Amino acid sequence: MLLQNEMSYSIRFFLCLAIFAIGISQTSAQSIIEDSLRNLLHNPNLSTEKRSMALSHLGRTIYDTDMPTALRLTNEALQLGKGISDGQYSAFALATLTYLNVQRDSLVLAQNTIDSALLYTETSTDKVVNGYVWLRKGWLEYIINNPEKSVESLFKSLQLLESQQSYVYESLVYHYLASVYADLQDNGNLKKYTNLSLEAAYKSGEPDIIGNAYLAMGSSFLKDYRKLPSERLLLDSAMYYNRRLLSLSEAQPKRILNHNNTAAAALNLANIYWEFYPKSYRDSAEKYIQIALFIARKTNHEEIIANCYGILSEYAIAEGNYDEAERLFLLGFTEVERNPSTSVQVKASMMRGLATVSEKSGNPVKALAYYKQYLYYEQQAYNASKLAIAQKLEVQYQAEKKDRELETLQERAAFNKKINFISIGLIIVGAFALFFLFRSYHFRLKSSIQQQKLRTEEAARLKAEQDLLQERQERLQKELLAGNLQVEQKNELLQTMRDKLATQPESGILKNQMERILKEDQRMDEDIDHAKASLTNIHPDFFNRLQEMANNKLTRLDLKHCSYILMGLSNKDIANRLGVDPKSIIMARYRIKQKLNLEKDDSLDLVIQRIS
Repeated sequence: MLLQNEMSYSIRFFLCLAIFAIGISQTSAQSIIEDSLRNLLHNPNLSTEKRSMALSHLGRTIYDTDMPTALRLTNEALQLGKGISDGQYSAFALATLTYLNVQRDSLVLAQNTIDSALLYTETSTDKVVNGYVWLRKGWLEYIINNPEKSVESLFKSLQLLESQQSYVYESLVYHYLASVYADLQDNGNLKKYTNLSLEAAYKSGEPDIIGNAYLAMGSSFLKDYRKLPSERLLLDSAMYYNRRLLSLSEAQPKRILNHNNTAAAALNLANIYWEFYPKSYRDSAEKYIQIALFIARKTNHEEIIANCYGILSEYAIAEGNYDEAERLFLLGFTEVERNPSTSVQVKASMMRGLATVSEKSGNPVKALAYYKQYLYYEQQAYNASKLAIAQKLEVQYQAEKKDRELETLQERAAFNKKINFISIGLIIVGAFALFFLFRSYHFRLKSSIQQQKLRTEEAARLKAEQDLLQERQERLQKELLAGNLQVEQKNELLQTMRDKLATQPESGILKNQMERILKEDQRMDEDIDHAKASLTNIHPDFFNRLQEMANNKLTRLDLKHCSYILMGLSNKDIANRLGVDPKSIIMARYRIKQKLNLEKDDSLDLVIQRIS
């Protein structure tokens, strides 16, 4: 098959990069957008913010036809953005410069501008602009073959674009993720993000973005079919999405910016007819080749032109018409060589194709000549590749250097932060220590004052109790003295009665009765003396406690009963001393228990002993 490697390269190229390399020459759609932006910039009342954005968009639009002007306009937008506090305008201009620097093969500058753009996102208030910057960061990482960082940046972009309804940028992010996973041979994620790209494109309503997604879907199904050639439905799906793109371009030509996508879809359909259909379908293949050539010539896309002539040459070789195959290759080579920016890799591929045709036609001399030219261009392509690789390595080195510097700064910042935390912690601990020392001193002082106050109050209370006891003691002594005087008077009276009774006859009944009364009185006096000695041992607060327990319900007789009980006298002894029936004593005890709120089974004697 004709230049199968080149064809595969072409398909991969369109799947991963061509969608975003909107390189269009003087097309009507581009003129509409360009004219609209220029008219906007001619407005003298246009705000600085809108002017900065318009200049960035215009630079992005005209870069393919006038790169110097595109760079000048975008740098002008950047200067305007620097005078605005909101960083979104500078960030957007720098992200646009990143795109332009990649287009002119200056990856080092692209890396510098995207790093600067990321710095401005820190002061940007627009999540969509910030998401676009991270999108360009992920795109650049993909170009320099750094898939891990590319995926990381693209997911950061998705986080910022979430819920912002910026479906154009979302579709592009998903498409880049599909491209990364295509290179990683991860077919599952390739399909997943290709489908998400199409869903977001439909939501955006932008024909150009929808066309991008159609081309990616078609290429994805074609890749699946190459792995599973028995699944014819996969091939039909690939053709379906490429045809959808052609129909969309035909229906809305003025709204399609990236006509190279249309050319790529036509080229893919031509290649499918060549590779998977009988040669009788050559007319269908040539129809799509003419569409691809028509667009590629207007946009100066040499890869598409070269591959179109390659497929036509393959049909000629299949028919055994080697002269026609050589003529077609030479015609294609002449066409692409007119463009000074044509890739030497494309020229090398076409020379290798010519060498193959000459070899098959039996002309080794011509084949050798073509092969020498192929080696010449291949050497140039190799040198260019080495330069590109060196540039990518330099970008990676600078990025890694910045990452290391950033890590060092972060470690230093973390260390300083830790030191600050420790210092703050020590200050806080010291402050707490001083606070607790002060509080402890305050509590000790307050406690000392309270203890002194309590001691003073206790001393006053003790003095008051002592004074009260002294007063009670003096009162009791007076009462006791009065009682003694009454007893002495009584005793004198009784002695007088004894003297008179002594003169009475011994056998007199009255005398016997009087002597018995006197003996009984003498015995009671002895008991009173004994009671006096016992009562002096009763605690002064005994009667107060009894009254408190009885709520002041006890009578003087009740207190007298309690005193006898405390002295340990039996009910009979108490009855004799009080001159009452013992049953009365039992009833008195019952009343006292009730007044003291005692239960039936409680011991009155035990309670009185405890109170004393």
